[in-house]
Amino acid sequence: MPSSENREHVGESPRSDRGGRGPIGRSTWPVERWGGSGSILGLQGLDPAFLDLVEETTRRLLDGEPVDVEKLVEEHPDWAEEFRSLVPAMRGLAELSAGVEELPASSRDEDGLTIFGKFRILREVGRGGMGIVYEAEQVALRRRVALKILPPSLAMDPRALQRFQLEAQVAGWLQHPRVVPVYDVGLVQGVPYYAMRFIEGGSLADLLGELRLLVEDDRGASGLSSAEGLAAVASGLLSGRLAPSRREGDGSRCGPAPALAPAPDHTDASGPPSIGRRAYLRAVAALGMDVAEALSHAHDQGVVHRDIKPSNLLVDLRGEIWVADFGMAHVQGDAGLTVTGDLPGTLRYMSPEQALGKRALIDRRSDVYSLGATLYELLTLRPAIPGDDRQQIFRTIAEGEPAPIRRLNPAVPPDLATIVSKAMARDPSNRYETARQLAEDLGRFLDGRPIVARPVGPLSRVWRWCRRRPMQAGLVATLVVALSAGFAGVTWGWREAVRQKRRLLVAEREARAEAAKAEAINRFLIEGLIHQAEPASNPAEEPVTLLEVLDRAAARVDSAFPGHPETEGAIQLAIGRSYHSLGEYHKGEGHFRAALECFESLRDDGEGQRLEATSELGHILWHLGRRDEALSLLSRALPEARRTLGPSHAVSIQSALYLAGVLRSWERLQEAETLYRASLEDAGRALEPDPRFLFSARFHLGEILLRRGKADEAEALYRELAVEQRRELGPEHPHSLTTLNNLGAALNQQARYDEAERIFRDCLETGRRILGEHHPDTVTALYNLGHVLVAQGRLDEAEPLIRRSVEQRRKSIGPEHPDTLYVTSSLADLLRDQGRLDEAEGLLRDCLAAQRRVLGPDHRDTRQTARRLDLLIEDRSRSAPAPSTPPSPSSSSINLP
Repeated sequence: MPSSENREHVGESPRSDRGGRGPIGRSTWPVERWGGSGSILGLQGLDPAFLDLVEETTRRLLDGEPVDVEKLVEEHPDWAEEFRSLVPAMRGLAELSAGVEELPASSRDEDGLTIFGKFRILREVGRGGMGIVYEAEQVALRRRVALKILPPSLAMDPRALQRFQLEAQVAGWLQHPRVVPVYDVGLVQGVPYYAMRFIEGGSLADLLGELRLLVEDDRGASGLSSAEGLAAVASGLLSGRLAPSRREGDGSRCGPAPALAPAPDHTDASGPPSIGRRAYLRAVAALGMDVAEALSHAHDQGVVHRDIKPSNLLVDLRGEIWVADFGMAHVQGDAGLTVTGDLPGTLRYMSPEQALGKRALIDRRSDVYSLGATLYELLTLRPAIPGDDRQQIFRTIAEGEPAPIRRLNPAVPPDLATIVSKAMARDPSNRYETARQLAEDLGRFLDGRPIVARPVGPLSRVWRWCRRRPMQAGLVATLVVALSAGFAGVTWGWREAVRQKRRLLVAEREARAEAAKAEAINRFLIEGLIHQAEPASNPAEEPVTLLEVLDRAAARVDSAFPGHPETEGAIQLAIGRSYHSLGEYHKGEGHFRAALECFESLRDDGEGQRLEATSELGHILWHLGRRDEALSLLSRALPEARRTLGPSHAVSIQSALYLAGVLRSWERLQEAETLYRASLEDAGRALEPDPRFLFSARFHLGEILLRRGKADEAEALYRELAVEQRRELGPEHPHSLTTLNNLGAALNQQARYDEAERIFRDCLETGRRILGEHHPDTVTALYNLGHVLVAQGRLDEAEPLIRRSVEQRRKSIGPEHPDTLYVTSSLADLLRDQGRLDEAEGLLRDCLAAQRRVLGPDHRDTRQTARRLDLLIEDRSRSAPAPSTPPSPSSSSINLP
């Protein structure tokens, strides 16, 4: 159905003088830019602000308002000449009559009504930039229809004609109970038309206006007459006397159609009108489900609407909703049925990818976003993206976030707010993948079943906080890195409870207990971490460091949850992971041990969490260089996890990946490879495969290939993995950077030094910005850049980089950690190449003694250092430098569970 912003749908006079019913900040009668006056007057490609002026002037002329041209010229002197030249054309467009003058010459019946082909014209319903709509009767069938024509003045514009044809054809294809059906399409004396079902009522935009009047004026239903159609619908929705009935998945009714009726005694219909009533909120969810099902049908037919908004959704007098106006639709596989050249959609309801012109990203998820924005407005009576200024709206879409729904309307149930928030996620990958998924979640909400969408947690809130405060972006981005691992473990028990409830119908009280625990954890993380980084909590001018924020939160945890060891254990686990991700391994160890103690006190009830904490403790001990302890813990944890939880359980896969890493560091490559491949298979068989595990197993298999000298195979694997991680995680996610680091190592092994150097420089620059100068991954990139410079003979450039990497590792993980010893040996080899033999020999002898103690005499790193010392001694005996044997670049271990 046509856009109701142009009043092209139902039985209210287009000249009604009742105000306040349109979207906030817009007149009841705007002319749409897409195919509107700007298109008709041939103004494509001009300054958007100038087009706004032209369209506003045309709208006022269409409404019969006086326009002072000279005053407008004075206010906009830069456009004076262009504006004056368009005034005659704007007046000509406005002089289109409000009657039937645009119809071709035709006969009249005995009542004096105009006959247009098969139709008798009863009255004009509305007009706008894309045609005129009449209420008409299809004479032969005595059927009332909405008849839309494209008058000659508009048909001269090729794109207007193309949009008109598209709208008719697409609506004609789609056969769904909530899509306005098309009955007939044709020409009468060269005038295009199509006839569709007449929807008596109004648009959702009109209904929103009525709702605002009722709520703001607090006048209730008593001030309304039954003839005021949409006002009665609005009153019925607010009072609970009108509620859309449920539909099956195919759109068929689950029960009788709704009708206005006295409110039963048990409803919350008493009192003044309010959008906080349960009946109204459920009605909004039901309307949203109907629209989502209609969109799902359209998407299944390859049609993306691209202009979902309140004015393109019609509501009849029974409270039923209809999807209309497919004039901006994109039809997959048929470019001839897609209007091109303009930005599709209406700005306030556009998805970010539409508003920012990212055409390649516009797909069915864009419709999901626009429907979410529409539901947001129904739940709050405020637009999700407020403001009247076009540039301000652009800025909000590009940089801002809608206010939380429950802040504006606390009565909205958390599950319903979560559904709408997921539909409106800025990143399309975080939205519902399909409109069908959105409809199903709304159905779950209405049925009182658990929804699939999850509330926005601390991780997502941090990213948004970071965008609002760019001066502290580095701090908070690092916090996200910490929580990306930490919070995943915090919510493990809660996610498992939801899954078990679906499979085994766990008792409701258990699910509530898990939800309460998750809420307590959320609150602690937000208050203990994020709020401490806010300027209000830190009045000093110097920004607080991440480590200070984390230390403050860690200091509170021991006393924050007395008598609740499961909740405290989950927090201890999260903080341990956070310290681990920051390279603060000694601090992380203490929190993992505290978590393990909490979970052990739960006995059988904490089995899964106990094994998870054991696995994390083993992993961090490995990073601390205590490999024997790590091997012992993980070797016990893995078989126990597989036996009690199953091989595809997250803890089992995590333990296998960690144990494989320890085996790899001991050069037990075949055992490590077997575990990595088993983890990959187990992760793929999981009920809900976790992409982190799939990424991690493939990443480490690439390391095995590098160790075996199969650099070309490793390169292919890392290139494929890098593409997937950029798409799923983003190009600056720490895991994406680690994969790039190893891609550089694979290129270096193939002597492709220029390519490797570019990658290492990118990793170092991004790591410093996102993770910080001292983070282990940044230090690894620093070393690798130095190494590739050595390979190119640029020793003086390389020496300070490798020396700094040695210093950083000594400070963070200790002088005898295997990684510290590895880079120390490399520094000594570089010094030998520079002829600084005394300094090099001292480093090599100390390094070799430590490696023999820590790794043993047969370890690869020990043998390499011994070989370097032998070469240096030969150099001294011959008094001539010998060629060095540079090591492979460091291949860092990704911190994935």
